[in-house]
Amino acid sequence: MRRTPFVTGLLLLTALTGCNGGGSAVTIKERLRNPLFAERYAEAMVDRLVELDIANDPIMEDAGKKAFVDEQRKHWLEVAREGRQRQRLGTQGNMIMIGEYTKGDILYLDNLLYFGTLFEIDPLPSISVFLTSVVDPRDVVFPDETAMDLGPLQSAYGAQTYDVPAVENPLLYRTVVLWDTELGRLHSFAQLGK
Repeated sequence: MRRTPFVTGLLLLTALTGCNGGGSAVTIKERLRNPLFAERYAEAMVDRLVELDIANDPIMEDAGKKAFVDEQRKHWLEVAREGRQRQRLGTQGNMIMIGEYTKGDILYLDNLLYFGTLFEIDPLPSISVFLTSVVDPRDVVFPDETAMDLGPLQSAYGAQTYDVPAVENPLLYRTVVLWDTELGRLHSFAQLGK
C-alpha cells in the first residue's frame, strides 16, 4: 500500500504520542501535558485535517484513510478542548517587557508553570525564572522574600515547563519574573490572574 507523506506523518505522530521514548528528547506526548502547547498543537492538527476535506484531497477517496482522518480530527478536537479547560483552572498572564524584548503567555497550574508556544525573549546568559507573591517586582528589592527561583530559563523560544514547590495558597503567587541572576536585573515579568 502506498502512503502519502501526510498519512505517514500522521501514523508516525500517532505512534509517537502513544509511547514514551527512553532518550532525553522531549516527545510530543510530554509536550502535550502543557495545556498552552496542547491547545495550539491540537487546533493546528484539526485545521490541517479539515483542509484535506476542503481541498478535496484524493486521499479522502480511500474509505480507510478517510475514517482515520475523521477519527484523528475528533481526537485532536478533544485534546484542544481539554487544553482550554485545563487553562481555566489555573492563573494566566502575558509577559511584560522591561527594557528587553519579551512576549508570550504563562500558565500556573497544579504546581507547574507553563510557557506558551509563542514565548520569546532576547537571550542573555543568566536568566532565571522566579515566581513571587509581589504584584510588581519593580516596586520591591528583588528577589523578595517570597520569590521562588524555579531555575534557569530552559530556552529563549517556545513552550517549556517548570516545577513549582508546593505552597499553601498558590493564588498568592501571582507574578512570574525573568531575572538576570548575574547582572541583578529585571528582564521582564507576567502578572497572573483568573
